[in-house]
Amino acid sequence: MTDKTVNYLKGKVAIFAVGMALTVMCFHSCEDNSNNNFDGTPYDPSKPVTLESFEPDSGGMATKVFINGKNFGTDLTQIKVYFNDLRAPVVGSDGEHIYAITPRQPGRECTISVVVNNDSVSFTNKTYLYRTLTTVTTIAGKKGTTEFKPGTLAEATFDHPSTLCVDREGNIFLSHWRVPYTFVLINQENDLVQELPVNNEPLGAPTPDSDGKVISAPTDGGDGYFSFDPDAQWAPKRRLILHPNEELIAGGMLDFSINYKHGMSACLANGYIYTRSYNGQLVRFNPITRSGERVGTLLLEPSTDAFMTFDPYKHEILYISYPSRHCIYTFNINTGEHTLFAGTRGTAGWKDGERLQSEFNNPVQVTVDQDGSVIVADMNNHCIRKISPDGMVSTVIGKGTVAGYVDGNPEDALFNHPKGVAIDKDFNIYVADYDNNVVRKLAIE
Repeated sequence: MTDKTVNYLKGKVAIFAVGMALTVMCFHSCEDNSNNNFDGTPYDPSKPVTLESFEPDSGGMATKVFINGKNFGTDLTQIKVYFNDLRAPVVGSDGEHIYAITPRQPGRECTISVVVNNDSVSFTNKTYLYRTLTTVTTIAGKKGTTEFKPGTLAEATFDHPSTLCVDREGNIFLSHWRVPYTFVLINQENDLVQELPVNNEPLGAPTPDSDGKVISAPTDGGDGYFSFDPDAQWAPKRRLILHPNEELIAGGMLDFSINYKHGMSACLANGYIYTRSYNGQLVRFNPITRSGERVGTLLLEPSTDAFMTFDPYKHEILYISYPSRHCIYTFNINTGEHTLFAGTRGTAGWKDGERLQSEFNNPVQVTVDQDGSVIVADMNNHCIRKISPDGMVSTVIGKGTVAGYVDGNPEDALFNHPKGVAIDKDFNIYVADYDNNVVRKLAIE
């Protein structure tokens, strides 16, 4: 055995020993939560805190990281570790070694900083590489089925799941577009797929209200919609958007007419729910009073379907996809500006790159992730696309123009006409995989 190999093994053993020692400290701390001090060298305020190294140099969420240095102390109430601006849980310290846990998504390249009392130091010659791992799994449904059947996640089957949303508790609500039309609640925690009867009415893309609690879903035609309230055990309630009366119209409110509508989205800023009619009118209504009004006219030409979502960070911006025009627009509810955002209007294709040079093929439902990127179910390209805040379009899951059914990592996963896309509070993305008859989950980490 060479000297180089011996030294390498010694280093590995040393790291393992430190890990074991700190794990033992963790067990002791769990036995007595009132004591946050560990055996070792206490912090000396007359001496500086110094950093020497950390291992490993990369990892994902919840990776165990060992930081080596001097004068950390042993009082965990006085020790803070940061990956960029995100604070990491500190499990233990013996004064010269800190055992910390990588926080979720602190950024790709992370500067690790240690704060002890009023002393703050950072690694300046080395960064930690944060790796985001994404896997695609099927949470419910079976490929090849031809009917909807409720039951457990393993038992349930679908016949062309269409569009969906997720409430603040993680419940998934799914529009099911094949006769008989159904609306479905999926609860992963309770292992349940349940029908919410809607009298065989086709419902468009649903939305939670601005509190993430009550779900609204548009009927296909006219002024109707359904609401589903957890306080009423999700019992479906058919309602109507109310037109302004003569007095309100005289005061400046605009009346509306709705022929068909395919989606809804709630604005976090004002609490109104917005929907676009097939005739081009943008209508909003108060979900409590149901009072509605027209706020935009002829958004794109009439006879175009549309799906929409509000930006949770820029509340005035509504993203609207126009599947038959192969593009995505924004609508500013404050200024009324309706602007091409991504894609080439009227041109179907699959092209990544700068957003106004990119191409989509029948983009359907859209949502916004934690980074402010717009996530798109690009139906006829059989993939999930992303439009980043800096204006770049990329294919994040699936292989453009290639249909199939494969779970696994993003390089291998395949879809078959995905129509619906939604994101939960933990930033998992759910996809209604229309022609595979399944609901898929894109899990981060």
